[in-house]
Amino acid sequence: MMVLSDFHIGGTGVRIPPSIPLSQVVADGLYSAEDLEETQLESIAVSNEGFPAEMAAQAARDAIAASSHAPEDVALTLYAFISNQGLSGWHAGAYVHRSAVGGHSPVLEVGQRSNGGLTSLDLAVAYLQARGGSAALVTTGDRFGDLPGGRWNYDDGLIPGDGATALLLSRERGFARILSLTIRCDSSLEGLHRGDAGYVERPNSDFTPSFRQRKREYLSRNDLKEVAGRFTAGAAATVAPALEEAKVHKKEIDHWVLPFIGLHELRTYYLDPLEIPLESTLWSWGRTVGHLGAGDQIAGLHRLHTQGLLAPGQTVALLGVGAGFSWSCAVLRIEGP
Repeated sequence: MMVLSDFHIGGTGVRIPPSIPLSQVVADGLYSAEDLEETQLESIAVSNEGFPAEMAAQAARDAIAASSHAPEDVALTLYAFISNQGLSGWHAGAYVHRSAVGGHSPVLEVGQRSNGGLTSLDLAVAYLQARGGSAALVTTGDRFGDLPGGRWNYDDGLIPGDGATALLLSRERGFARILSLTIRCDSSLEGLHRGDAGYVERPNSDFTPSFRQRKREYLSRNDLKEVAGRFTAGAAATVAPALEEAKVHKKEIDHWVLPFIGLHELRTYYLDPLEIPLESTLWSWGRTVGHLGAGDQIAGLHRLHTQGLLAPGQTVALLGVGAGFSWSCAVLRIEGP
């Protein structure tokens, strides 16, 4: 748990390409009707051109502008991603920094998988507390067109969607104040996404087993109920101290931003064990864009803010999970428009 003082969400930005209806994907034979029945997803955002970092840079400029901070106020830039960034050895985060911030402040890439956005927020808070500075920039960007096994059958219970997000963390002002921020890890689960695979010379190719295959290999040797129990325990053990530090009861949370995954897994790992009502989440929108890699939580907060769904005094909980495994929870208090 991190002790916080006067940290605000100054602004957000998002770039999400148009979505492809899953009814068409099923009709084309690329996704099974059985999987669609389980996930209840509606459509998936798909980009067919450009670097993910280009979308992230656009989102970053929007977040900075929305915050009323100047680019030179940004003391640290973080870029989190899951997918191939387009060129081996290229520092995609530096592109985001050059395009949106400039100058000589540090820029770091964060590889915390789907928990990358919230982990970056945690790192940004710690950096500003330790080093000083008035603002930090958290960005994410992913495109999943070249996943091993293909986008539509890469994983059980979710479909990756393309997009980029950005959040400007401010010590001075913003539309939301961070009340608490927690992160918890259980590395004993790392094998879930390794399965039986050994070292792969050419990632993102036919030589790399898909997530779905690796997970099934792992679960063939481990009890599903026990693994699921550790997942729900990890989420619960992250949420509880975040709520305690924020001095907020679970029932007082007005909006929950959870991972944009299929409805069956959402209920199994989050809604039912944490007693979160579906109507307090962004499921109805998340099911139209898919799992945005490291950016679900920032995208969800941006959606709530820009669609006029927030009111002063409300509380918002952002909950993330990433392979490895790690969970993060941030509790926010809405302060203004």
